[in-house]
Amino acid sequence: MKADLLLSGGTIITVDPARSVIEDGAVAISGDRIVAVGPRGYVTRAHPATRVIDTTHHAILPGLIDGHGHAGHGLVKSLCGGDGAAWMDACRVIYTTGSSPGFWQAEAKLAALERLMFGVTTGVSLLGGGDSVMRTDDPAHGQAHCAGVAEIGIRAIVAVGPTRPPHPRTYASWEGGRRMEYPVSFERQLETMQALIETCHGRDGVQIAMLMPVVREEQDAAERASVMRQGRLVQELQRKYRLLFHQDGHRAGSIDVADRVFGLMGPDVFLSHCTDLTQADIAALERHNVAVVHNPSAIASVRGYCPVPELLDRGITVMLGSDGTAPDRSTDMFRHMFMARRVHQREHRDESLIPPGKALEMVTIDAARGLRMDRDIGSLEPGKLADIITVDLRKPHLAPRNMPLWRLVCFANGQDVDTVVVGGRVLMQGRKVAHVDIDAVLDEAQLATELMLDRTGLRPALAEPATLWGQKHSRTLRAPSGVRRR
Repeated sequence: MKADLLLSGGTIITVDPARSVIEDGAVAISGDRIVAVGPRGYVTRAHPATRVIDTTHHAILPGLIDGHGHAGHGLVKSLCGGDGAAWMDACRVIYTTGSSPGFWQAEAKLAALERLMFGVTTGVSLLGGGDSVMRTDDPAHGQAHCAGVAEIGIRAIVAVGPTRPPHPRTYASWEGGRRMEYPVSFERQLETMQALIETCHGRDGVQIAMLMPVVREEQDAAERASVMRQGRLVQELQRKYRLLFHQDGHRAGSIDVADRVFGLMGPDVFLSHCTDLTQADIAALERHNVAVVHNPSAIASVRGYCPVPELLDRGITVMLGSDGTAPDRSTDMFRHMFMARRVHQREHRDESLIPPGKALEMVTIDAARGLRMDRDIGSLEPGKLADIITVDLRKPHLAPRNMPLWRLVCFANGQDVDTVVVGGRVLMQGRKVAHVDIDAVLDEAQLATELMLDRTGLRPALAEPATLWGQKHSRTLRAPSGVRRR
C-alpha cells in the first residue's frame, strides 16, 4: 500500500499497549492516519511513500498533549511582577473590559504557535482565567480565538462557561476605539456558549467543552443556589451536544461538594489542579471515572499538593497541564514532565516515583484517555490519527546515544522538537514552520498587547519591581502591627 508520508530511520517510542520502542524504525501515513509502525526496512518496502522525511538520530513519538491552559494568558506574561492577587485582578479587567476579538485572535495564534513549536499537537484552553472570568459575553471573542488556533493548525479543546455569580457582570466592547459597557447575565453567557458550540465545535480541529466555576460548601446559600441552577443548565447543554466538562481549581473537599451537592461529576469530566484532596474527593473521582489534570509548575502546586501517586494507585487517570502560559510558565511539556517527577519525589522522599515512562504517558496516552480521545491520538498505532513529533537527539545535552526514553524526559526540552505532523500534515520540519509568518504573529501579538495596556491603564503593571533582586522575597511583606521584621 502506497503511503503519502514516511518518517524513516528514527527511534520510535510508540506508547502503544506493549510500550514498544523500535530502533531504526519508520512510520507510514496515508491521508490523516497512520497505516504502519515498525522496523524501517519492512515499513519502507510495504509502504513506498510520496514523501520521505529522514529521521535518523531522532526520536519519533506521539504528539504531546497539554491538558490545561488559558486563552488570553499569552499576552499577559509577567504582568504585576509576581503579585498573584494583583495579577488575578488584572486578568479580570482584561478579560471583561480590556479585550476585543482582535486580542483573542492574536493571542490564540501566539499561544498555538508556541505549543506547536514545543511539540504540543493538542491543547486545552479555557476562554479566560483569573477567578473563573470567561469572555462569554459575545461569541465573537471565542470565534476569534478558534480561528487563530485553526490558522496555526494544532488541535484545541476550548472550554467556555459562565463567570462566577453574582450576575450580571459588567463587560465592555471597543467599537471605533470607544469603550461601550454593558451588563451580562448568566442567560446571555449561556447563549454565547451555545453559539460557540454551533459555530466552532468539530471544525478545524477545535472542540468546545463546557466549564463551570468551582464552588465550596462553605459559600453562602445564595451563591450555592445560583450555581446549582446554572450548573444544571450547563450540564443540559453539555449532554445535548455530548461535550467534555471541565473545572479549574479544585482543592480540599470541593470535588466531593461538586458530586454530592451539585451532581456535576461523570465520565466526561476532567478537573484541574486537585490539590490537598480529601478521601471523599478521591472516592468521587474513582467512582465516576473522572480524570485529573496535574499542573506541577503552577502556583496551585506551591500552595497545595496533588496526590498523584495515590490517584494512580486508585486507577484514576492523571494527565499533565501547563496552566500556561502566564504569569510565569510556558507550554513546554518537557519542562512540566521533569517538574512532575521532582514534585512527587520530593514530597515522598522517593526518587523512584513517576519514572520517565509514566511521565511521558501523562502527556500522551493518559492525557488522550482523560480527554476521551485515546481511540484517535496519544500513541503511534495503525489506524490512529497521524499526530506525530520528532525530537533531534544529536545534541550535546542529549548525548551519548543510549536510553532514548530517559534522555527525552530528563534532558530534552521543547526547543529540541524538530518535526511536527498533525493529522498527516507536516506543520514544522527542521524547526521551520512554513505555513506561518512567525514575525507577523509576534508583531500582531505585540500590537494587541499594547492596545490592551492602553485600554486598561495596566502599563505600570509591567514595571519590574526592585524586589526581584537581592532579597529573599520578590515582594515587600508587611509586618503585622507591632511586629518588627528582621
